Amino acid sequence: MLTPLLGPSLAALLADTARYCIALLLLAASVGKLRGYSDFRGNLATSFGVPPAAASLAAPALVMAELLLSGWLLAGGIHIPMLLSLLLLTTLTAILAWRYFTHSVVRCSCFGEAARPVSRYDLLRNMLVVGINGAYFALEQETTLPVAGTALAAGLAAIVCVATISLHDIATLAKAY
Repeated sequence: MLTPLLGPSLAALLADTARYCIALLLLAASVGKLRGYSDFRGNLATSFGVPPAAASLAAPALVMAELLLSGWLLAGGIHIPMLLSLLLLTTLTAILAWRYFTHSVVRCSCFGEAARPVSRYDLLRNMLVVGINGAYFALEQETTLPVAGTALAAGLAAIVCVATISLHDIATLAKAY
């Protein structure tokens, strides 16, 4: 654990930031999928080779899993929902990477972007999210933050969440200049 190196307060702040970040990312992913639900379900079939009948079952299951984990984390859940989130995000990232490297065009609708194909920046984003989730376990400890510290962690997580979701757009704009 990194707590002895960082000190208990900083480790608690970073752990809470990671937890809120994962919660907000899962919430944004589920809302994005719901906003373009038919595109998401279609992308499961066309880009991931899921039979249409299975896609009609897998799509709501994935959205519900993301919503439930997000709600559990936002409601104060820590170890079990973070572990389940790590398992879910690692699995989805591995499948996405495999399809990306074995097929020319993959559309995942990870955050609702149905028309744009997956880019290397999307893979990087997913790996960063898995890293944030994994970092939580290196930082976790029993120290609780005061209300102001929790608010700071949630605010930092919101910033990281928006930047992470927008990584493809940020990198594309940065390359243009």
